[in-house]
Amino acid sequence: MRSEKRPILFSLLITAAAFGIYYVMTRNIENHIGNFGVYIVVLIFSLSVHGIILKEKNSIPLSAVFSLKQRLLLGAVSISVLCMVCLALDRSFTLFILLLNLLLALIFFCNILLGENLKHKKNIAAAPGRYALALDRLKQEENLKAEFANFLHDEVLQDLLSVKNMTPKSYRPEIKDIMIETLDNLNVRIRNQMQDYHPVILKTLTLKENLISLIESVSSAFPQRSLKVSFDCPDTLFIAEPYDLLVYRLIKELLTNIYKHSDGTHAWITVSSEKDTVNLSVCDNGSENPLNENSETNRSIWHKGIFSIKEQISDLNGTMSISDNIPHGVRIDISFLMKGDVSYQYFVS
Repeated sequence: MRSEKRPILFSLLITAAAFGIYYVMTRNIENHIGNFGVYIVVLIFSLSVHGIILKEKNSIPLSAVFSLKQRLLLGAVSISVLCMVCLALDRSFTLFILLLNLLLALIFFCNILLGENLKHKKNIAAAPGRYALALDRLKQEENLKAEFANFLHDEVLQDLLSVKNMTPKSYRPEIKDIMIETLDNLNVRIRNQMQDYHPVILKTLTLKENLISLIESVSSAFPQRSLKVSFDCPDTLFIAEPYDLLVYRLIKELLTNIYKHSDGTHAWITVSSEKDTVNLSVCDNGSENPLNENSETNRSIWHKGIFSIKEQISDLNGTMSISDNIPHGVRIDISFLMKGDVSYQYFVS
């Protein structure tokens, strides 16, 4: 009710206005109300559902072809043509209403067909965009495959070959200890890599407890660094899937960057959720801003890690700002919306 109050209130107002007009225009007709209360409930429910589904900007299929001004112009021209047809015939208001309903039904039918074409990517106008999207997705898949191949070669294959070469000497206690230690380290690295590719958020813990566990895990990976991490998050924090995974990945990436590239001694992480907006803030007290886009020595950091995060947030129509922390260090503020239509499918499942 809180998240979807606008569509619900809008449907209530539209239904109340329509009922008022109907009541005034038919007050001289006997039993003109009848069982109209049943239809009021149906109208409110129907309008609310459609309002929630279509609340995103340009969610009507025709908006993919015509702009708002063009749609208004077409509507005005269509109504003008209907008026001229009625005037040319018999000036019948009933005829105008019938033709108007026919026009609306035709528009509704066109929306259905266009929506199906867009859903199955059959529209010719979107062909260049589809090609660019497919090319970008192909590049991302190739980068992921290259990264995975490098991990298998550098982290897994070398250790396996090393253990294989030591197998003939496994009867020696010191060699056996080295083999066990190598396999244990390999097990840890594989588990960490699995967590990087697909983080596992435990359902038995709250989101806050999962994030605290993540921060402790990242900190334990850098035992040589003396960094105090302060984490601020409401105990009742709720972020719907799949946005909770995104926040999980963002915190891990940004905190790892602080451990690797900052010389600060303190880091602050704040996560909050206001209505349907998620806010994330990560900052440290390093002596300089290592994420300065104009810094030549850190240009690779900017383009690989931070640029990837910025691209993800941009795809969600969110905002990401990088600024100098006061009095020193770097501060990153991220904000994005949780779309209801994406979240509802997880509630159902």
